[in-house]
Order: sequence, then C-alpha cells, then structure tokens
Amino acid sequence: MANDILNIATRVNNAIRSDRPKRIAASTVLARHKARIFERGEAESGGKIGTYGTKPISIARGQQARDTGQTFFKGGYAQYKSAVGKNPGFVILRNTDQMYADYGLIQSGSEYGFGFQNQVNTDKSGWMESKYDKSIFALSDEEFNLYVDVLVREQTKEI
Repeated sequence: MANDILNIATRVNNAIRSDRPKRIAASTVLARHKARIFERGEAESGGKIGTYGTKPISIARGQQARDTGQTFFKGGYAQYKSAVGKNPGFVILRNTDQMYADYGLIQSGSEYGFGFQNQVNTDKSGWMESKYDKSIFALSDEEFNLYVDVLVREQTKEI
C-alpha cells in the first residue's frame, strides 16, 4: 500500500515538473493569443485596440509595406493601411509583418511565455500599448483559462 502511494506521488510530481505539458499549453494559447492581437485587433480586455488615424500624412516609399505609388495620404494612416491591404477597419499592429513574424513562444529555463526575439519589436509593443493606452500583449482571462485547462489535461495524461 505504501509503495502504491509513493508511486502515485512520484507520478504526480513528475507530471508537475514535466516540460511537455507546459509547452503544449503555451503553444495552444499562442495560436489564439496571436490571432487576437494581429488578426482580430483586440486588446487584453476584448475590445478593439483602436482605429487608424485620418489626419493627412506623408510616408516615404521606402517606409511603406508595399509600394502604393504615392507618398501623401490625404486620408491619413487609415488610407495608407487600406492602400497596402492591411486595414480591416481597426488596428491590427501589422504593417511589414515584422512584429507578427517575430512574436512567439519564449522559453526561459523550464518556463514559457510570449514575446519577441528582436528588441526593436519589444520596444514597438510597448509604444503601441502606450499609444492606445491599453494592455494588448497580456493574456486575456479566456487565454489564461485555456492555458490552465490544457495544462491540467496534459499533466493528467502524464499521471
């Protein structure tokens, strides 16, 4: 009997310490988390990050995601984003897709999180949260709950 209890305790401890369930849970959440930010344009709260400005602007050809054939946009950044095909009517934090491609799963020891490999993109994310005065990159309640659900399911499989 004591050996059975010790065996169960060992399996539970091994499942809790295992890297695999954490990695699977984080990867599962990343798919939803990244889509929320870069496709649906939603902040942590679930509301839209914002809308693009309509104040007239000039954008050098070399700074454009695609050559639009113009550098002055009377309709502002909203017009520019439409010209390059990336204006669904709300902010999606995608222009050249550098941030989108760089955002992913980051491992530190046996822990996982989401972030950027490139410091410039990390800085941009902070600027965007300041500009729109919203928490964008933190996990939403739904994403956190998904992480916990998947983690528990995967740890239970290992027991």
